[in-house]
Parts: sequence; C-alpha cells; structure tokens
Amino acid sequence: MYRPRICSIELFRKCCLRCRMCYMWKAEEETDIIDQNLLYELADQLQEVLVETKEVVFSGGEPLLYENIAKVIKAYSQKGFKVGMASNGVLINQDMARQLVEAGLKNIQLSFDSCHKKTHDFLRGVDGAYEKVLKAAGYLSDYKGRISVCAQTVISGANIDEVADTIKFIRDDKRFDVISFMAVTTPFFAPIGDNWQSSEEFSFLWPKERINEAIDEIIEMKKDGYPIANPVSQFELFKAYFNHPHERKEGIMCRLGDYVLGINPKGEARLCCFMQPIGNIKKQPLINMLDSEMVDGYRKTMRDCDKVCNTIVNCFFQDPV
Repeated sequence: MYRPRICSIELFRKCCLRCRMCYMWKAEEETDIIDQNLLYELADQLQEVLVETKEVVFSGGEPLLYENIAKVIKAYSQKGFKVGMASNGVLINQDMARQLVEAGLKNIQLSFDSCHKKTHDFLRGVDGAYEKVLKAAGYLSDYKGRISVCAQTVISGANIDEVADTIKFIRDDKRFDVISFMAVTTPFFAPIGDNWQSSEEFSFLWPKERINEAIDEIIEMKKDGYPIANPVSQFELFKAYFNHPHERKEGIMCRLGDYVLGINPKGEARLCCFMQPIGNIKKQPLINMLDSEMVDGYRKTMRDCDKVCNTIVNCFFQDPV
C-alpha cells in the first residue's frame, strides 16, 4: 500500500518576479488555482496519507500571492503537518514574517542567487529583489528557533564565479541558517527543446567554464563545515550533469514515486510531472487514487526511467542506493 512522505502543493502559477530561468510569469493562460476550501479538505485527506513524516510544502508561482496563505498554513500546522514553503521573498515584510511564523511555518527557502546585488537582480529580472530578500531573511531571523530560513541558490553560468563568495556571505551574515543549491535546468515554460543550453536566448545560463573547479570548491567548503544543506553526493551529480547534461549518471535511480506526491493548481495528483496524473482531488478521494494498480505501475516505470530531469538533479534528490 503506497504512502508518500511529502506532499508538494503548487497553489497557482502567478509570480511577481521575471526570472531568467523561468517563464512561468509569461504563462498568462495558466489561471488555475486551488480553491481554499479544497485545501482544507486536502489537509483532512492527507491525515490518512502522510502517515510517516507529515511534511507539506507550498509552492507556486509565488505562494505569498495566495490569498490568506497564513490561514492555510495554520490549518495544516494545527493538524500536525510540518509545513514548508518556497518563496522569492520579495513580499515578506515584518508583519508577514510574524504571520507566517505564528501560523506554524517551519521552514522557508528564499531565492538568493548571489551575494552580489547586480547578479541576483539580473537573474530574478526585477531591480530591488536583492534588498527585499535580505530584508525578508532579516525579519524571519527574528524568530530563530521557530523557523529555519534557507538561501536557495541556482547554479548557472551567470553566477558560477560568485558561488564561493555567496557561501561565505551566508556563513557570516547570520540572517540565513543554511544555503542550498540547485543546478540550472531547462527554463520552466520556455518553448525550447533539449538543447536549450546552446540557444541564443538561454546559453548565458549554462556554465561553460570552470564548473568542475567551482563545484569542487563547494565540496571542500561543505567538508570544512560551511552551512551547506546539500550532500556531497548531490554536488558530484551536479558535476556529472553539467559535463554531460543528456546522460544519466550511473547508479542514479528515480525514487520520486516512492516518497513524493505532487498536487498541481488543476487539482491533479501526480507522482511525476512528465506522466499522466493518477487522479484529481476535485473528483475523488486521494486515498482511492493511491491504493490502485496504476500507482504501482507508475512507480515501477519511474524507477526504470533513464531521463535526466530536474527533479532527480535538484528538488527531490536522493542519495544513490
């Protein structure tokens, strides 16, 4: 009987930034949104489903654009869920930080692509994003011990030479508790193929030089005790990916279907964003979807898959077994 450990809930696809590695903000036709009452019903259903870790992550778009998000977080927190969020941070003022913490938000990942203002604002596409995310981290750091604040950095050709400086900044600044890294992958919602790295529009995002040197430096800093969340094995995967982006590193198996359930703004429940949904929470109980032969088949297909995708490299990386 399949039971995931994490539920990732994509509330909608609205965003207030214009990021260079994501064109979600251009997807004007993406108007779906999970109704708030449905979210409360989902919380009740997840009580039966997330029986081990009870971990829920809200994302978007920018989840802080969702009306009454603190109220939603509180509803989940009161049911015993460990609630996390991925945010660009620009909407967090002192009052919002208080609301989020009092609602029971346990961890938040704030987009922070460089300790250099010019680079961060360039990658996030809006002037002033750098100052706003640092202020957000400052407001949240007033509640240390109640919430963990993570700087989320996407390694790309635009910031590869600044990664070590950014790690040192996080260690010394103290507003963030830790820094976590992702590798730049196919820009979301961009109409491009597998060879996007060589396209005129996006080639600047792909690290072309000193990638091995830069990642080896991160690994050494990790071993020296810098506050880096990723395991060394994930950085080794980054290196293999950047050198051979279309090849699956030997020994890496997709186990996403073993522990993560995704809900998108349409209400579709998915084990993999590249496969058909297993059902829709607007139409049937979640537990009925999970207890099906189709789910077992999907999970086997995912383990046998040889695609190099962003979920294996980044958000839901698991150490090789």
